[in-house]
Amino acid sequence: MISDKIKWDEKYTQSSTLNPPLELLKIFIQKAHIGKALDIACGLGRNSLFMRDYGFIVDSIDISIIALKNLEKEPNIHTFCKDLDDFKISKNSYHLICNSYFLQRNLFRGIYEGLKQDGILIFETFLYNPLLSNPSSNPHYFLQPNELLDAFCNLEILFYNEQEVQEKTHSKIAQLVAKKK
Repeated sequence: MISDKIKWDEKYTQSSTLNPPLELLKIFIQKAHIGKALDIACGLGRNSLFMRDYGFIVDSIDISIIALKNLEKEPNIHTFCKDLDDFKISKNSYHLICNSYFLQRNLFRGIYEGLKQDGILIFETFLYNPLLSNPSSNPHYFLQPNELLDAFCNLEILFYNEQEVQEKTHSKIAQLVAKKK
């Protein structure tokens, strides 16, 4: 969708601050066999760079060409400027898939199929909370309680957590680490 591309290009034009990698990824990356990794909606590449530095060859996908410019010349990182509405994850290709603060439910099956046997999925994003300070937020962009557990029930769950992360805004997150059997 063009408006999504424009929105994210504008965001990354205004801010090029690279945040640290996802804590969940830092804790659980050693569970994955070194090989090929996928970073879904990678943004500026905080997780891509971490996975690469750990030894992975990383496919980094994002809708924003501005965000991907950080990664284009990095060794062992392949960038793909794609709208995830149209992206198909290659089957049986990845030792590690990281999905950080992006939710597109129609990718769930592709994520599962994209993992190699013993491949690891690390997934963290916002959980719906009716107490959110912004009641106009679209609940479609938030996970429901236990939704990740249900969506990836065919994987071996290594870690699952739902928690409030910011008291003032009542933001909640869901975290999942799972292994393809």
